[in-house]
Amino acid sequence: MKNYHNTVKFIFGLVVIFQISSIFFGFLRPSIIYDYLDYWLLTILPLILLFLFRKTNIREQVSFYSYILLIIVFIFFQVGHYIKADFLTTYGYDSSFENLNLDSRIEHQLLIDGNNSIELNYFLGNGYKVDILNKPGNSGYPETIETLVGEPRAIIFREIDTSYLLKVKGWKVELGSESIWKLNIFSVDSNFYLDNLTLNPSSLSGTGQIYLGANLDLSLLVLNGEYEVTVSKDLPIVVKGNAQVPDSWLNATVGYLNQFDETYKLEIEIIEGSEVIFKDG
Repeated sequence: MKNYHNTVKFIFGLVVIFQISSIFFGFLRPSIIYDYLDYWLLTILPLILLFLFRKTNIREQVSFYSYILLIIVFIFFQVGHYIKADFLTTYGYDSSFENLNLDSRIEHQLLIDGNNSIELNYFLGNGYKVDILNKPGNSGYPETIETLVGEPRAIIFREIDTSYLLKVKGWKVELGSESIWKLNIFSVDSNFYLDNLTLNPSSLSGTGQIYLGANLDLSLLVLNGEYEVTVSKDLPIVVKGNAQVPDSWLNATVGYLNQFDETYKLEIEIIEGSEVIFKDG
């Protein structure tokens, strides 16, 4: 029993170290601490039993089964975090919301200004969808404010007050392909997949990666910050301003052209002081 006891104790130590490392390196949200507290009968009670029976004759038996239980619970809870299991307190609050009933004839301006990450993509349909990026970070949960008059209609995403342990890396935003959008976004370490969208002149500020697809309907995009931009080979663009482009692009009077034998569909303006790298997709 003693050998088995030392083995399970060692395994439990590895599980704890692995979870601490996962939190530190951004793979596991620290809100798992709340989940352990809520299920204290499975997490804290075994630790109490280890303390109470540490000097008794049945110490090894209690310790052995307590460590076995803790190993199972800790692994089970970590897996639960990765799949967003709703029995955990962390995911008891519905972090996602949507509005699929926007007027597709009216322009909607999406406003985001926060020190968080944004993953922006599209879906076939009308409106928008929002959810959290399920990784640790400094961003609170999102809420939205919509204006109901005027044009463009503003849609503002902002943070709500969120406990430090519940904070996330950022938000996942999906925009409907049937709506008309204008983007005005500041974010960091973000990913923008711009394709199959109808966008009026838009601006992105911050840092991240951008993909410009062949089916993007956009005439002007202003970039301010540090970005790596991948451009579909089927989307003719012109880049105006200081940027790093592939050697195959033409440095013309109007700017850098990725396809000099076609009229450009999209103009990209680089704000002075920005660092933007373009790649062929």
